[in-house]
Amino acid sequence: MRMYWPKQLIVIIALLSLSFIFLAADLANAPAATMHASGRVQVNHAYSRSVTTLFPGDSVQTDGNSRANLIAGGSSVLVSPSASVIFMGNMVELMQGEMTIATSAGMAAIVDGVTITPGDHKQSKFEVSETEDSILIAAQQGNLSVNDGQQTSTVPEGQETTRKKKAGGEVPPAASGGIRLSKRKKILLAAFGVAGLTAIGFEVFEDGEKCLSSSGDKKCKCEKDDGKIKCEKDDD
Repeated sequence: MRMYWPKQLIVIIALLSLSFIFLAADLANAPAATMHASGRVQVNHAYSRSVTTLFPGDSVQTDGNSRANLIAGGSSVLVSPSASVIFMGNMVELMQGEMTIATSAGMAAIVDGVTITPGDHKQSKFEVSETEDSILIAAQQGNLSVNDGQQTSTVPEGQETTRKKKAGGEVPPAASGGIRLSKRKKILLAAFGVAGLTAIGFEVFEDGEKCLSSSGDKKCKCEKDDGKIKCEKDDD
């Protein structure tokens, strides 16, 4: 009785292993941020230490008496009390409340599907806040480019603009597409996927019939009975 791994399974495991390697490299190269918390601040819905590292996809939420300062490669984001944001590398999405971005690296913001991008300035500073039905964008230093998906306008330095939120509770494009996973969660899922497939043992016999065992250390055998093939574990 000859036993070997099916070629299809070997290919799947190899592809998943490569995916895991690429995801790990992507995480290593992804722009991270250091968060300094003042008061009780949650990261991914769990209370965080006063200083922690954020990866793209991580969420930050402050309570009524706390603030958070996100520092990432030439940019800082001050998250006001009672606010919620999602760190996305060189962009931050405001989900609730107010935030102020100071950047020399072109960090952008997005809120309710509206993208706010600094102009070509060495240093920019702007404030973004949201209420139940509107968005306020204030250019404190440098001009801003505001794109709502249909048109682009400019907010000159020292001025502000107010936009109405989408009617009917539309989901912003950045928040659509199902469950949002942070980089660290994607790495864990890839690792578990590879480990799970590797743990499944296939034994293929000379007659071409496959016998599936839940663990690689169990043998199994297939027999023909009235023209039908039955496979069972063989503990001998």
